[in-house]
This record gives sequence, structure tokens and C-alpha cells, in this order.
Amino acid sequence: MANYPFNLKGSQGNYRGSGRKDGETQKSPEFTLKQGVLIAEIEHYGLDDFKLEIVPTEGISRGQATATSLGGSFATGAATGATIGSVIPVAGTIMGGLIGGAAGWIAGKAISSAIAPIIYTVEQKGPLSGYDITLVNNDDRAHLRPGKYRLEVKSESGWSCNFIQPALGQSVCALTDENDDDSDLGAGHHIFGPFTSGSKPILANIRHKGGGEFFFGASSVDGLHQCTLFAQQGQFHFEDIQTEFKPGKEYILAVKADGEWYMDFTEGY
Repeated sequence: MANYPFNLKGSQGNYRGSGRKDGETQKSPEFTLKQGVLIAEIEHYGLDDFKLEIVPTEGISRGQATATSLGGSFATGAATGATIGSVIPVAGTIMGGLIGGAAGWIAGKAISSAIAPIIYTVEQKGPLSGYDITLVNNDDRAHLRPGKYRLEVKSESGWSCNFIQPALGQSVCALTDENDDDSDLGAGHHIFGPFTSGSKPILANIRHKGGGEFFFGASSVDGLHQCTLFAQQGQFHFEDIQTEFKPGKEYILAVKADGEWYMDFTEGY
């Protein structure tokens, strides 16, 4: 699908910068994020340090409250606000950890009835090119809340950030129809969808021929559900694995594979 996922219908943002040698933060114009899934394509073109944040521009500021990490190894807390980042890298490695397509949860700590802002953060030294999928909703565990934001970037080199929040009602097909043949897909990082779950539980048949990491995650287009459906090292072949898909939702899928892989879905109990 040419230019996927940016050929989907939905609100989009396209921002880029040439870098600042003086260390000053580059700031984008303000934009609005609504409840839903957020798919971001982030690129950094230099060998220097790169830091990109999606920062709320309304409500309590990061200087007015602190935050506490409530998540597992996928989440990191910051003294000036909650930070979350989970890019799927095509080149390079994210500083602070790589977690495929799904991020750990983090929540702000209530301070005098004020919730610390949740700030999405990606940090990288050197080139970076990849996708990330995160949620936007009013759950206090969500990565970002609906509202107004801007990008804040520190880099001496060129960078870009393109993102989309796909609209509902664009499902390609049912999850159980997603893969009609038995051919293996290649190693690398992939996003697919949206696909729709049915009324019955979804089972997965899955194999991986690589010796390294395999990760599979799903994020609902309505922004209300995200889960890690499978994560394992090395070669394997499993059938009828129970998944956490919820019935009647449209999902974006993310896969990180070290070798050739195959997956299909069936309905069952």
C-alpha cells in the first residue's frame, strides 16, 4: 500500500527541522490530538544526540508538578513530568530501551489536585528512522491525553516527524481474513491495518524462523485498547494461541521480527 499509513483518512501532522548548532530547542506550531491511536514516523539524519518530545501546551506545565512511573520496564519517569517513548527503529537503537510497537503504561502523580503532564519522548544518538504507535485517551495510564500539543526537538542535524490519527471505519478486512496464504513474511519492522475483530475470541497461529526477538502488538483505532499479544526470543511455531483482542474493534498491528515469520488468526474458544 503506497505511502501507508499516511494514505489513510484522518488528521495528520508533518514537521521537520534542519537542526540547531547552538543547542536551542526547536518548537513546532501547536496542533491538536484527539482520542484515538497515534502513528508517528520519526527520522533523525545525523550522528549527534537527538531528543524529540510531544509536549502539552495547555493545563499544568512540567515545571508545576512531578510524575511517578507506575509502569514496568517499558516506562521511564522524569522529575519534571512523565515521559514515554517506544519507536520501532529501522536504523539505530533507542536510548532507554526498545519495546517494539507497544509502550509500557505510565501515570502522573496527583499533586494538589493537579496531574503532571504526560510527555512523549524519544531519545537517540545517531541516525534513526522508524514508526511508533501510541494511544491518546483520557485514561490516566494513557501515553497522551486529548488536547493541544507541540513538538520540542533538540538536534544539531535534520529531522522529521510525520504522524496520523486514522479515522474509524477504514478496516481492510476482518482479522481472520488478514493473511490468505501460508507464505512467510520477511524480517524487520512492520505495521498493518486497520483490521476488525469479530464477536468471538481470536486465536493466533504463529511461527518465527529467526534467532532473535519477535514482538507482536495491537492498538485499537478508537484509542481505548493496546496490548502485547506475543513476545518471544528465537525460533518457534505455536498454534491456537489465545489473544487479547477485544470484540468488534478496529486494530493497527505492529510486528518486529528477527527472521522470517508467519501469523494468521481464527475464531474460537
